[in-house]
Amino acid sequence: MRKKKKQKLKEQQFWSTFAFFSKPQLPDCVPTHLERVNFRIWNSVTDEEIELMVTHVRSINMLDLDETEITNDAIEQLTKLSFIKELRLKGCTDINDGAIVHINNIKGLELLHLGGTSISINGLLQLSADHPLQTLLVSVDDTEKELNNLTILAKRFPKCQLIVNHKDFVLLKADDDWSAENFNPYVH
Repeated sequence: MRKKKKQKLKEQQFWSTFAFFSKPQLPDCVPTHLERVNFRIWNSVTDEEIELMVTHVRSINMLDLDETEITNDAIEQLTKLSFIKELRLKGCTDINDGAIVHINNIKGLELLHLGGTSISINGLLQLSADHPLQTLLVSVDDTEKELNNLTILAKRFPKCQLIVNHKDFVLLKADDDWSAENFNPYVH
């Protein structure tokens, strides 16, 4: 089979599967803006499917890529969209600190779920303070060890709800003095 025909068949298969989410089967009929795209139920989504999606879709309110097999390359592809308000990457273990440079270029990002990725708290410190982030969900192995970096991150995004290991991370302020002694890592 010729390479061009094989690629076209692959694209048709992608778009017909994408149609499972109540979208048209042909790429030319796919709307440029989507409210919600949930790839979580596909267990084999890779960078290639994300690249196909961004050839026709221009904006997404909520993109759920939890537990997919994407890498930093897929995050780079997402920068082609005019905006994504909510990006869920929970359990995408191949996403690491190298994705931060691309996440910084995603426009309109208000919610970012990075729990279970390979992005470190140190890597998160490279997030641009220009993001309109309202909610950031992360996971860490040792909250006490990361306390200083989490504190820096919380200060960088003071209007953002920082959720660490499924619990709110709240800085307590005493006499305008921010310090680890004045810190309560969780609100129960």
